[in-house]
Amino acid sequence: MRYLGIDYGRTRIGVAVSDPDGRMAFPHSTVRTLEEAAAIAKREGVGAVVIGLPIPFRGRPSAQTRAVRAFAARLKKALQLPMAFENEVFTTKLAERHTPEENADASAAALILQSYLDRKKQEA
Repeated sequence: MRYLGIDYGRTRIGVAVSDPDGRMAFPHSTVRTLEEAAAIAKREGVGAVVIGLPIPFRGRPSAQTRAVRAFAARLKKALQLPMAFENEVFTTKLAERHTPEENADASAAALILQSYLDRKKQEA
């Protein structure tokens, strides 16, 4: 199954897509709206979505955590696909270190998605 990875931000949304077998994540693009992300999901034929969730060190949800959950709920309604969350701590910083700035959000989405795919493989 092909997966869509999302690194949600208020101004930009990083998007990644897995290979058809759901083993490897690849940066796709950066979009600005939920509708653009949903169009990619439909065009790529994804079967599930993985969204990076900022988990604060104190354990209480932050404003960004609530914003991500609200975005995920709207995306789930639009796509009618299973959604999963993956901890996104430091993914954007890591992507920014190793990727040109214009590709950092899509690379962060790929890191989030690859983390989920690797964990899923280990659990199987």
